[in-house]
Amino acid sequence: MKKIIVDILMGITIILEFASLPILIHEILGIGLIFLIVLHIKYNKRYFKAIFKGKYNLKRTIDLIINIGLLISLAITIISGICSSQKSLKNITIGGHKISYIHKSSSIFSIIFLGLHLLTTRKKLFREIKKLQ
Repeated sequence: MKKIIVDILMGITIILEFASLPILIHEILGIGLIFLIVLHIKYNKRYFKAIFKGKYNLKRTIDLIINIGLLISLAITIISGICSSQKSLKNITIGGHKISYIHKSSSIFSIIFLGLHLLTTRKKLFREIKKLQ
């Protein structure tokens, strides 16, 4: 039950991150999203333990590529977001316009990979949502 709540909160937070919000709210939501992502990964640790086990068919290989792409794009988005923070983490600010551009670009790649991730995990997601009813 906790897992699906984390997933739903992540979805809501990601949608809000692309809304026109004041920068401080965007940064606070971003920090919250980092914690939700860590929880999501923790709840799905069996997936990570199984990566090097078993045989890989085409579907499993595509799933792995999508998940690696999502992890990399999220990591770049998170790091560049922290580096370009203007309000909440302003003592950490490292870059200027280039870091901001990297943050925006990587967030778009993250959304693309997230869409693909949701597409490949939709059956599991729908099962979890049905359990809530």
